[in-house]
Amino acid sequence: MSEPQRQHPVAAITKALDVIRGNLITILILLFLGGGDEDVFLLYWIVGLIVFLFIWGGISWYRFTYQVSEGELRIEQGVLIRKKLYLTSDRIQVIDISAGVVQRLFGLVAVEIKTAGSSSKAAKISALTREEADRLKDMLRRAGDESREAGADEHADQPREIYSLGQRELLIAATTSGRMGVALSVVGAAFSQIDQLVSDEQLYRFIENNIPRSTSATLVVLSIITILAVSWGLSFLSTLIAYYDFEVEIREKELLISRGLLERTQLTIPFNRIQAVQVKEELMRQPFGYASLVIESAGYGEDKGNSTTLFPLIKRNALYTFLKDVLPEYNVAIEGENRQPPSRALRRYLLRMTWWTLPVILILWSILPYGIYAWGLLIPALLLGYQQYRDAGIRSEDHTVILSARLLSKTTAIIKKYRTQAAELKENPFQSRLELKDFTVYVASGNQGRSFAVRDLDRADAAIYWEWMRQEPSGPSSDEELENGKDGAAAMPVPED
Repeated sequence: MSEPQRQHPVAAITKALDVIRGNLITILILLFLGGGDEDVFLLYWIVGLIVFLFIWGGISWYRFTYQVSEGELRIEQGVLIRKKLYLTSDRIQVIDISAGVVQRLFGLVAVEIKTAGSSSKAAKISALTREEADRLKDMLRRAGDESREAGADEHADQPREIYSLGQRELLIAATTSGRMGVALSVVGAAFSQIDQLVSDEQLYRFIENNIPRSTSATLVVLSIITILAVSWGLSFLSTLIAYYDFEVEIREKELLISRGLLERTQLTIPFNRIQAVQVKEELMRQPFGYASLVIESAGYGEDKGNSTTLFPLIKRNALYTFLKDVLPEYNVAIEGENRQPPSRALRRYLLRMTWWTLPVILILWSILPYGIYAWGLLIPALLLGYQQYRDAGIRSEDHTVILSARLLSKTTAIIKKYRTQAAELKENPFQSRLELKDFTVYVASGNQGRSFAVRDLDRADAAIYWEWMRQEPSGPSSDEELENGKDGAAAMPVPED
């Protein structure tokens, strides 16, 4: 591929749609806030803007070229300002392939190329045929390692084993999804704008015709039930769409994770970039013995470089078999004799949940009929605080630290000592009186890092693990870590007194 190439013309559409999607909230706010004689002007303005964006997308497509030459990927783009991006093949770590709704309609895919390190540059080619994407991926990999023997690359590229999520498990994952909190905020914001679409008189008339003899308390209960039902429905659909046809391919040096109904995403996670594994047990899944697996990887991840779902739903009794096949280094028991917070720390867990719940109770008490019953929320809040206290703990095993904590869901983090970036001890004046400390471990993940903490440990227990973390980590050599894009051993800050 010595001559500059252009993307498929569909890239013009995807470029325009990306801009529209990025400003969708602004457009919706303008539509909701618009009123009176300004509606027609606002509509013309929005239509004109959309037409302009599609024209801009066409020019952007024409000005975008790519080629592989002299062992590097060269991309030139820009409508007003010309930008040139050259990525040498030997520094390319990950080549991800995805297909959004528009790409799938035309049988196309998008290719994203990333180099090592969290501050790495990334290049994205938005519309290629699958054959062209595979050819580009193959060329970049061959150019990145010219010393590889003929045929070895082909063998290494074949999956050793494939794990997939069955339809039954997908339905269970969607039904018990923890995304309801996000959906609840979206639905709540939408309900707050209902007066822009329906007048008070129309709303009261609808209630009188369909809910006879309704009282204020009935309307409040029905509103809450409606919001919860719609939120659960959105959570169900979003999980179903996100994890449809979920597959994990185990290859020689990397994991290939594919998923998605509307937008088909294929993520490549090199083994040497995985920093930690999380076992998440949602409130609705834990009673049935289900959990999900999440990995933290340095410089790579879903969306904005965050955590990546390794498997969305798995039985607890199948967890160790899965990790043994996929990530044997992290196949350690998540249940054991943890160092837990002492009994004197229980009051802090209960008080934290009380302080979080009191503002909600006071607001409901002041604005709702029968708001006095909102004080009943203290009971589940205190029960959750007690469960947080019971689930908190830390222990070490085979150069691995295992930290457990709960907010709503229980999270158990499995971290190799040589993968830690830093460890931290914190103690505020209230903890000092009770001789308690917070213990936090940091790992590289995405572009900003990730932390795992156990709160209110006994001061002596926290000091034991602090000293253990300060010992020389056992793992890959510094040379190997630097070659893989990691800075080496963990940095340990001085503990706070």
